[in-house]
Amino acid sequence: MSGYQKILLFFLILTVFCLAGCRKIDTIDKIVSDTMLQSGGEYWELLTIQGKTVGFQQMALSFEEVNGEPVQRFKRQSRIIVLRYGNSFDAAMKVNSVSRLEGIFVSGTVQLNGGGNPIETTYRNENDQLIVSNSSGQTILSWKQGMLGPETMLCELLRSPMQSGEKRQLTFFEPAMHSYVDATLTAHNIEQVDINGVAKKLLRIEVQNRLELLQAGVQTVSETLWTDSGGNIIRHEIPMEGQTLLAVRVSREKALEFETETPSVELGNLGVIPLNHSITQPHNATKIEFIVETQEGLPTNRFPQTSFQSVELIDEKSAKITVLSAINNTNNNSLFERGKAEAKPEDLASNQLIDLNDPKLLELADQVDSASLTTRQTALALEQLVHNTIRQTSFSIALASSSDVLKSKSGDCTEFAVLLAALCRAKKFPARITLGLVYTPFRPINNSNESQQAGMVFHLWNEVLIDGIWYPLDAVLALGGADAARIKIADSSLAENSLAPLCHSLIGVIGQIKIRLKNSESPP
Repeated sequence: MSGYQKILLFFLILTVFCLAGCRKIDTIDKIVSDTMLQSGGEYWELLTIQGKTVGFQQMALSFEEVNGEPVQRFKRQSRIIVLRYGNSFDAAMKVNSVSRLEGIFVSGTVQLNGGGNPIETTYRNENDQLIVSNSSGQTILSWKQGMLGPETMLCELLRSPMQSGEKRQLTFFEPAMHSYVDATLTAHNIEQVDINGVAKKLLRIEVQNRLELLQAGVQTVSETLWTDSGGNIIRHEIPMEGQTLLAVRVSREKALEFETETPSVELGNLGVIPLNHSITQPHNATKIEFIVETQEGLPTNRFPQTSFQSVELIDEKSAKITVLSAINNTNNNSLFERGKAEAKPEDLASNQLIDLNDPKLLELADQVDSASLTTRQTALALEQLVHNTIRQTSFSIALASSSDVLKSKSGDCTEFAVLLAALCRAKKFPARITLGLVYTPFRPINNSNESQQAGMVFHLWNEVLIDGIWYPLDAVLALGGADAARIKIADSSLAENSLAPLCHSLIGVIGQIKIRLKNSESPP
């Protein structure tokens, strides 16, 4: 039940620089030179959590000609290695972006690597359209004219360093987040900050990033920067649900030292939301009612209505979410919506994570004789087949394709969900993955035998379209459909830049909600 952490950790990689009460001190220190904007250059950052090294990041800016036109090229690479339930988790990202000299975005490539085959997406600004391409095909989206590239915040601060009390607005396109970013920068006091054991006087800048995700709504992410007198970002913090990801400038050699170290930061228990009491026999409950409170934004904007989930607003900060069990639920009159859903082409398509041309996938799918079964019976048989196929639980795989899963036959809920979606599509059933929260009766504390109260943990499962209803399946549990002890947040076809929409859905929920149980019903 930990696919969420994969998405969150990729989110950390994506945002570490994508967006880019202390004693007041009179002047700011000068730490690095001003050559980057004139002749190009690079810098490195060491990434830490809880004071322990988890990764590095490199930024590079260069100037060249493309098709006879002078451009600036921005490169960024990040890598994070942490522990998830004792297993090493290794994820990396590379961004290569080209903008005109005045900063207008021209094109970019984003590559994510999580242990399987790298996932690569390219973006191209052409004739007021954004052309998005990857192995699953091409998508054309409308484009905002004059949009700047992802290096905008870096270049703006170097070109014109901020002063205490100053406020600025920057708008740019960030391909790694599949998003337009409207950033508000507010410069506060000059502070004395520890930089690699040396006290430096730096300007603190609070940043509010309003992310306008292409095709998937708006969210907000906060971060804090510290800059020297030349506008160089020397220290950078991103809050992470009770933790802080810290990036500090170091030499290249120092940044890469971490690759020889044994990972020591355990993030396996990240993201557990406590409940007021436990659920008796959660898999047997026919209906469960939750009360969800949000810190900001309407709950109806955070949690969707589905055939098995209704969201009833109580006030602007809270809602009652009622969830029906799909296990043995064949009485359509009990569903909230019936026969209204439709599939999109990408819900049936092959893509970077789902290879419908894989002979091993087709061979596995043939083990279920759908000719003698109804659509629902076939889907449930595939759910059980995936449950039996993945023989080993592993938390070290960051992001595996269906082909990778068939080779390793290991993984966690992400791998279960990807493989089940692939098998359903191989049978010509529209299928997608679902991100949400699922009930856990207890949660361990720091890998000890102690435990805290029951809670909700982030989880991935599936939905398959059956008779106009997106029917939930969970191959991790293989109960014959998903139980009622869960709350859906978002879904994804896994097409295009599929991690970005899920990341944005998480942004609106992580550390921002409280959940309590209102009621649950079980059969007599």
